[in-house]
Amino acid sequence: MTIFIFANNANSTLAAPISALATSVTLTSGSGALFPNPSAGQQFSLTFNDAATGLLTEIVYCTGRSGDTLSPIVRAQEGTAALSWLAGDLAANLLTAGQMNAIVQTVSIAPIREVTTSGAFTMSTADANGTVGLNRTSALGVSTTTLPAGAGQAQTYEIEDLAGNFNAYPVTVNAPAGMTIAGQPAIVLNVNRQCATFKYYGGNLWSVNL
Repeated sequence: MTIFIFANNANSTLAAPISALATSVTLTSGSGALFPNPSAGQQFSLTFNDAATGLLTEIVYCTGRSGDTLSPIVRAQEGTAALSWLAGDLAANLLTAGQMNAIVQTVSIAPIREVTTSGAFTMSTADANGTVGLNRTSALGVSTTTLPAGAGQAQTYEIEDLAGNFNAYPVTVNAPAGMTIAGQPAIVLNVNRQCATFKYYGGNLWSVNL
């Protein structure tokens, strides 16, 4: 998931015209430093507004900046149309509906689900940044699962003992093929009321907080 970043009072004008197909824009000399400088997985919004009438707008998303040059930019975002812009037209990092919706989604996508049976159960990326609670009150026995392969960077997964029976009926959490969890192929959860958090850092490496 791409994260929005922001800067205060970041506004400028275009140093040169751009077409409706351009994926790079140059701002007035020296003003680029006012804007965010995205890293991998980050972006900021840029709103173009025509200086002549103030009536035309286009929202674009920018994922890279080098000095006064913003590139690449993704045109025609949030229901706006890609337009041609002139030197001197306005460009500003304004708050948009798309950014606010992304913030709301980040808060709300913390999935929680309950596993009530023993044996193997499936973890998927749908569980990312949420909690899987094991409440095995029937057919008690050991359980196993494998963390999702291809997980996005810095995603977390929690597994929690709701029934208080991890000691008698442990859970083995396996790393995906070719990966490790804190250097181990698997971690065994065997402490009652335990809540373990697994985080993927990229590079086939997971951490665990027990």
